[in-house]
Amino acid sequence: MTTSTTSLLRAVRAEWAKLRSVRSTGAALLATVALVVLIGVLTAEGGHTSYGGPARMDGFAFVHRPAAGDVTVTARLTGQADSAPWAKAGLMLRSGTAGGAPSVSLMLTPGHGVRMQARGGTEELTGSGRAAAPYWLRLSRSGHEVTGWESADGRTWRKVGTVPDTGLPATAEAGMFVASPETATSHWAGPGKVVGAARATTGRAVFDQVTATSAAAAPAASGADGWQLTDVVQPPGPPGTQPVAAASGTLHRTGRTFTVTGSGDLGSPGVGGVGQDGQEDTVASTLSGVQIGLFAVIALGVLAMTSEYRTRTIRTTFTVSPHRGRVLAAKAVVVAAGVFAAGLVACAVSYVVSLPIQRRNGYGPPLFTQRSLTDPLVLRAVVGTAAFLALIALLSLAVGVIVRRTAAAVILLFTVLVVIPLVAQVTSVGADLWVGRTTPVAGAAIRQTQPLFENAIGPWQGLGVLAAYTAVALGAAFWLQRRRDA
Repeated sequence: MTTSTTSLLRAVRAEWAKLRSVRSTGAALLATVALVVLIGVLTAEGGHTSYGGPARMDGFAFVHRPAAGDVTVTARLTGQADSAPWAKAGLMLRSGTAGGAPSVSLMLTPGHGVRMQARGGTEELTGSGRAAAPYWLRLSRSGHEVTGWESADGRTWRKVGTVPDTGLPATAEAGMFVASPETATSHWAGPGKVVGAARATTGRAVFDQVTATSAAAAPAASGADGWQLTDVVQPPGPPGTQPVAAASGTLHRTGRTFTVTGSGDLGSPGVGGVGQDGQEDTVASTLSGVQIGLFAVIALGVLAMTSEYRTRTIRTTFTVSPHRGRVLAAKAVVVAAGVFAAGLVACAVSYVVSLPIQRRNGYGPPLFTQRSLTDPLVLRAVVGTAAFLALIALLSLAVGVIVRRTAAAVILLFTVLVVIPLVAQVTSVGADLWVGRTTPVAGAAIRQTQPLFENAIGPWQGLGVLAAYTAVALGAAFWLQRRRDA
């Protein structure tokens, strides 16, 4: 171990002993944990949600013909319009064309890969979720079972799943379907006010190499080769719910190539994306207490330096350790590590405690996925938020070195981190977005796990903005401390 490393470690131990002996240090760290957890729990208690749509979505364009007994339907989906992330195009076996009839479907979606649904209530999905047209799909019925298959080339097939009890009659309708649900759109109606609306979409898909082989003869149907287009109509919802409108589908056929358009949706709450468009960020809300926890972190970071200037003990510190840069580096390590550890405990506890409260208030399956702390998104939000607090503490330490006075440093930081964001939020949309993207508060975006319209900046980009401010402030603090008198 080099002499400089040994000296730095000795300085870190000295700063830790010094900081630990100050009562305000423990109080600030405890206050950080308490505030983050308390506000997170109160936010969870105050949040409620419920799904107000139909219990099952079942409306789309269906190109079909009768199939008796065991049947295999195969098609290559050569193209699919990206009309909505949850637009659906694929194959289906169905007891009839009435809305709500039993069915098994295998589909491709632009944003969520291959899915297999049974009666719109259960779902199987492929691992990658990245499949895109051109892509092969196959549905096979054998007895009471229906199995879905997928293939990228039409030669090597991978099993998606098997439905053991389909509820399908001996003679079912087999064919292709296209659906495209309404998508949520948002716009700013004023400072801090986002208004959402639904926009109708129409999907389009092209199928070729279509085959439907049946072990038994099926009743004759109208149209070339028995294929016909039917608009499956969404069944009426319970009293008080809005009817789901769907545009009429179209079919254009050239040989064995079918071009189909359709709107509507297929699935149930939490299945096939139903009710999941524009979801609230439940993970971020459990970490909302960091906005209040900043007060304790700012105070700790500033006092770690200004208290020594106020009491003149900084002279003793520099006498014992003349290398001023090493002193500041040691303080930075101790402050950042202490705040990060406290922040990590606070964020983890807040998430774990708030989760059952959110579930009780409607934020649970099937609409909302329940994630554990080990889930990559949750882990990134929790650890990243602790890092956000540590960076704020370092920024506060640097400002304390630059300003040297506790009151002035705290006022400056509160103005930048609290007052300006609040004023911008009620002043104009442009000011609010600008502050959220270009000032140190951008770092709070690290707790985001949902891409929402109102998000000013991405998680890692926001943390990068804060890290840049912190690095500049620490650089200025190091430069000034070497050139000033104690």
